[in-house]
This record gives sequence, C-alpha cells and structure tokens, in this order.
Amino acid sequence: MNFNNTELKKNITAQYSSVTKYFPIIIFTLCWMAYASAYFCRVNMSVAIPAIENSIGLSKTSLGLVGSCFFWVYAVGQLINGYIGDKVSGRIFIFIGLLVSSIINILFSFTTNLILMMILWAINGFFLSMLWGPIIRILAKWFPKEKNTQVSVGISTSMVGGYLLAWGLSGQILSKASWPWVFRMPGILVFIYAAIWFIFMKNEERYQPYKSEDDSIVSDENPESLKEIQKKSEITLWQLIKETKLWLVAITCIAQGIIKESIGLWGPTYLMETQNLNLTSTTGYILLIPIMNFGGMMLAGWLNKKLHYRHKLAIMTLFGACAVSIVALFLFARFSVIIGVILLGCCSGLMYGTNTLLLSVIPMGFANYNKTSSVAGFLDFSAYIGAGISGIMIGAISEHWSWNGIIIIWICVAVIGMISIFMNSKTKAINC
Repeated sequence: MNFNNTELKKNITAQYSSVTKYFPIIIFTLCWMAYASAYFCRVNMSVAIPAIENSIGLSKTSLGLVGSCFFWVYAVGQLINGYIGDKVSGRIFIFIGLLVSSIINILFSFTTNLILMMILWAINGFFLSMLWGPIIRILAKWFPKEKNTQVSVGISTSMVGGYLLAWGLSGQILSKASWPWVFRMPGILVFIYAAIWFIFMKNEERYQPYKSEDDSIVSDENPESLKEIQKKSEITLWQLIKETKLWLVAITCIAQGIIKESIGLWGPTYLMETQNLNLTSTTGYILLIPIMNFGGMMLAGWLNKKLHYRHKLAIMTLFGACAVSIVALFLFARFSVIIGVILLGCCSGLMYGTNTLLLSVIPMGFANYNKTSSVAGFLDFSAYIGAGISGIMIGAISEHWSWNGIIIIWICVAVIGMISIFMNSKTKAINC
C-alpha cells in the first residue's frame, strides 16, 4: 500500500499535536507551584526573625548573617546549578532541590545554635538555587519566543504566591504555635509537593513540544540554520558574557537584588520598628506588599509591551520609578503606617517587575545558544550577590544608623542600577 509522505507526516503531526496540546499549560502550572513552594521554604525566615530574636536572644546582626549565608550560597549555587541545568533533566534536578530544602527546613526548626543555623540555611540556599534556571529552560522549550514576556510575567507571579504563603500562613502559625513550626509546616508541605512534581513531570521528558515546519530550524532541509545553532551552542558562558556585555546587566541585577531582597527579609521588622506595631498588626499590613509585587509584575509586562519589547528601556523606567518611591518613603512614611506600607510596597513591586524582565525575559532570549539556564543562573547569581550584601548590611545599619540610613543607600543603589542598564543599552550588545 502506497502512502503519500506529506499526508503521512501531517497525520503523525496531528496525532502528536493532540497528545501535547495541553502539556504547556500543565507544565507551566507545575513550574509555578514548584517556585512558589521554594519561596515558602525561604521567606518564612523573615516572619520568624522577631520571634527567634525574642526567644533565643540573637541580635539583628546575627540573624542578618543567617540571611546573608542563604543569599551568598544561593548566589554561587545559581551560577553552578544554572550551568548544570542546561545539561541534565530538569525534572530530577528540581525534585532534588525541593526535597532537600523541605528536609533542611524541618531540621532548622530543631536548632537554636547560631553556627548551625547559618550552615543549615546556607545548605537550603544551595538546593533552592537548583530551581530557577531549569524552570526557565523548560518554559523556553515549551512556549514560542513571542510569548516570552507573557510567560515570564506569569512564572514570576509564583514569587507573590510564595510570599503570600510564607507571610500569611507563617504569621498564622506564629499566632498559635512557637517559631519552629514556621519551618516545620513548610517543610512538610514542600516534601509532599516534591513527590507530586516528580510524578507528574514525567511527561515533560517523554514528549517534545511540537514545532511547525516554519519553526523546524534544525531539520535536514535547513542545514545552514543547523550549523548556525551548533556554532552558537558551542560558545562558552564566559565568551557570551563578554561578547554581549552581559556583565552590565549583572550590575543592574545586583542593584535590584539589594533593594528587593532587603525589603523581603527586613520588611516586617522595618514596619514594626518605624511604626511601633506588634507582630500581629505587622503581619496584617505586610500582606499588602505581595499584592503590590504582583501589580509590579503586571506593570512590567504592560510597560514592556507599550515600549515595543525594548526590555532595557522598560527596566530603566522601573528603576527610575523605584528611586522616586524610595525618596517618598524617606519623606512621608513617618506620617502614617498606611503611607509607609504603600510606599514600601511600591519599591518592592517595582523591583519585582524589574526582576521579571531581568531574570526571565532576557535569559529566554538566549535559547538559540542553549544557554537559557546558564544565563538565568548567572543573572540570578548577580541578583543574590546583592541580596547577600544587603542581608547583613541592613541588620547592622539599622542598629547603628537607623532605618533612614538604609533608605538613603537604597536611593543610591537604584540610581546605579538605572545607569548600568542605560550603559548596556548603548552598547547594542543584547538582542533578545
């Protein structure tokens, strides 16, 4: 029996397409839940800090050091695991990260020794760094390039989900139980989700996303494109950083990390001390910030579209708006707790919007180099270098220079971030 090759190819394609039709939505949902779970196992620390301080008598500087250990190791882990994430199964890699983080959170709840706290929280940082790069790689594979901004904004909202879980549920736990349960409960829940991830992500490896003939750049019928892709994939990460001036983007990531993560770690403490609030009231007010973070991400996606996907111009605009918000925080926060929370939320939300463009959209632009996870890891590494600087710095400055000194530093950092991305935009180095 004779078959027309074209008809046979169309039939196979139709059958394959019907099988994988809903995979992108399922895979996106699983990735979203995985990263939200990761935040549940790290942001719980910011809620627990006042309770730990009161319970075992550690200073803010000491607890800031615990946070900095997480950020520094998380940063190095992003660099290492981002590279590995381009080489191994994302399903297994992310499963290991979630599983070990859940166990570390449970172990952390049983210690009151500062050194052991630092070691455990640093280990937590390393294993949680196994998630972001592979997640971006998986999403870049399953969604077309024209959906990069939409997918990036969508996956970034998982951070908001994580914060709402960590600050909301952890606050409720603290009101009814001791601080160790702020770490035990996330550990138990994430342990369960790690198993769910491992079971349901098996289809991601079984099937490849369907590509139309127009997208089939690596077919035998298009050898020149195949050679170009192979040439790009052979370039090293260091060569890519130099040739694309990605190090300037990294400086912007450092600035973003200092502001974003210092608000995430110290936001509850800042409100308690500057507005004379108790823990229960602070928890209620602080839940407004994750909502504003979500708004910042939506704003970033809308702004990027309005600027015709000129990502760096959108990033400059967001940094400028953040600097203005920080100045307003310095001038007006003392008049009202509502004003203080709203302005702090604006600063955080704008940096979350910037984070979406820096750590999701830009790395997706390097898919043809097969460096999506590596670039995401490098830029996330840079962001958490800034976070590591901020962790201990904020605690120490708040004890000696007051919170006004910190706000002045935030203003300077925002200006530096805006200048570095402006310089990169003038090089015309990145085309993503």
